[in-house]
Amino acid sequence: MRATLTIVTLLCTSLSQAAWAPGAFAAEGPKKSTPSKKPKRQVIFTGSAVAASRLRADPLPRPSGHLELYSQNFKGETISVDLYNEDGSFNEASLDELYHLWRCRRTGTEKPINPHLFELLSLVYDRFQKPVELVSGFRNQERMSSYHFLGSAADIRVRGVSDRELHDFVMSLDTGEMGFGRYPRAGFIHIDVRPTSYRWIDRSPPSEDMGHPKKAKKRNA
Repeated sequence: MRATLTIVTLLCTSLSQAAWAPGAFAAEGPKKSTPSKKPKRQVIFTGSAVAASRLRADPLPRPSGHLELYSQNFKGETISVDLYNEDGSFNEASLDELYHLWRCRRTGTEKPINPHLFELLSLVYDRFQKPVELVSGFRNQERMSSYHFLGSAADIRVRGVSDRELHDFVMSLDTGEMGFGRYPRAGFIHIDVRPTSYRWIDRSPPSEDMGHPKKAKKRNA
């Protein structure tokens, strides 16, 4: 029995010394480190043309023509107008008031605005029965392709109405000639009148360059 214990002890000692001998693990090679996953880069701008199947098929209802607005840019300046005369034509005095409210925040420049934009906003007012906040109207800017510069765009919100509810209602007005943009970080939506419908989401902070695809910045060599 003692002889057996002695043999087992010698064997364990021998294996232990071999395990800790220099180069004992050389055959395994260095352990490979698992590469860390890079955080996904958030897409700032996504947009696309609108398929005919996603457009409103029914004609738009005729708006009441009543419109109450206040301007974020001009210390809460407010107006309450009726777009139409009794015969259904546009009331020029009301349009002049709206052009003035739409003036450029930086330069004070006024420009005639596409009256169909006001009809869309009147439908928004009819639906929610609350003043529409004008975040941005006409912009006298370098980007002349902007619908803000062309005089057919508005950035808006309605106090007390969720972004989702306002977003869903405005999209329901699109019969095929409307631009619609969502700005989650800036907290408003964009509406414009254009030849063919286009929709987008822009997650960048507020700036006059919002609503346009972002180009990647070139890195210096």
